[in-house]
Amino acid sequence: MAKHASGKNNYRLSGELIALLVVLALIAAAVIWWLSSRGDGADDADGAQAKAEDCVAGELVLPVAASDKGAGQSLVDAYGDSAPVVRDYCVKPQLVDAVADAAVFVAPNTTVTHQSLESSGRTPAVSDPQPAYSEAVGVAGKDDVKLEDLTVDKVRFPVSDESAASALVASKVAGNDTDAVQALTDQRLGSADELNADAGEFLATAEDAVPEGLKFTPVGADAVYTAFPLNQNEKVDENQARAGQDFARFASEHFDGSEKDQPAVSDLVWAAALPAGGEAITADAKQEGDAQDGADADKAAGGDGADTDGANAAALQPENTLFLLDTSDAMNPYIQPAKDAIANTALELGGQGKQVGLWNYSSPLNPGVVVGYRQNITVSPDADSVAVAVRRFLTGGVPQTRQAVEAAASAYGSGEAKTRIVLVTTGTADAGDDKVFEDAVRGAAGDKVEITVVRVGEGEADQAVEALSAKTVDAKQADGIESAVKQVSGL
Repeated sequence: MAKHASGKNNYRLSGELIALLVVLALIAAAVIWWLSSRGDGADDADGAQAKAEDCVAGELVLPVAASDKGAGQSLVDAYGDSAPVVRDYCVKPQLVDAVADAAVFVAPNTTVTHQSLESSGRTPAVSDPQPAYSEAVGVAGKDDVKLEDLTVDKVRFPVSDESAASALVASKVAGNDTDAVQALTDQRLGSADELNADAGEFLATAEDAVPEGLKFTPVGADAVYTAFPLNQNEKVDENQARAGQDFARFASEHFDGSEKDQPAVSDLVWAAALPAGGEAITADAKQEGDAQDGADADKAAGGDGADTDGANAAALQPENTLFLLDTSDAMNPYIQPAKDAIANTALELGGQGKQVGLWNYSSPLNPGVVVGYRQNITVSPDADSVAVAVRRFLTGGVPQTRQAVEAAASAYGSGEAKTRIVLVTTGTADAGDDKVFEDAVRGAAGDKVEITVVRVGEGEADQAVEALSAKTVDAKQADGIESAVKQVSGL
């Protein structure tokens, strides 16, 4: 008889066999997991051992200074997380307060930053430092605000903590340098805690640093920071300097922004946003007029502001002018009045349509520097930059006056327009053959350069410099410097 189908699968596994297979699968999975975990641990151990072998020289602390602590700390953390090794050292970056102590300086790449480095006696280790970090800046307040409704009088500037954000916000909101500088001077805060948000005040800030409870409004600008690796000094050794260059390389390679994200801002505004900057720049013009009135009276009475020789007392007219300032140790008692005099005179000349520039000189102060003069600002219509730059100078060294005068005459003697060199000096420490010096300067100057001199203090006069001067004025006391500078500038 034929067999009938029962409806059941003849190949069905027994329940006992299925249970056995499940148990075996679980055991296999456990073994695989155990072997994998053991392998990872072995790899970690091998990595740690390799790391220890890489750092045979030990650990090296890398000091990093930053104009903005938030930006600096972000770069320090990122570099530290990469476990850097330089010259067999495990590098440990850390933030420090003083540029003088640092192997790297993180700050916007501006003229004011370069002047800050020079004032600290530091020099970049590379000629083309690269951008390394950026952050959006704007204002923070209790309520949202439209940019078209925001006026600069409502903004407060925490310049000690947010210098770059303060400069950029002031420039964007004010719309002109004069109002921006005035706001940065009059509306600065010691810290963000001083903001009165309930009164409708807004805080200039980076987006990453907005205080809790406030709302951020961008102003369409980024603060872009450059990592400046610095040459070694007494506090930074060669290994730290090399690590600083590696820090800068790492930061620039991981930077995904653009220098163009930071709008152009004048040096005047950058300087006003410094914790110590701004006040003197916005001094009332009346003070200049009063000083000039006093100079005229002093000259008539034969005082310190009087010409030393009637032969060179002919009236001068304003010209394009290069200020050449002695910043040697001898100028130290007079340096602030000299800065003020040059700043005010530069602005007045600029107001009359004249171009101005600025050099300073003493003697070489840093390793590798072989000349005593520094060509800070080329003669140009930008009088504001001269007024800013001169206020950054410190004093040191001896006055290598002749070298500086000859270099300045050579630089401007080949120009098309006449340039007056206003020399503000305490004396000369590099005197040599007078005739050789005079001939060299006259040959370089031709008919395009005129030299006038302010002799500051009680130092001995350099007769060869006097012979080259179209006008010389003594300023034996500090209060006579401004009137003297203006006289020899044709004002």
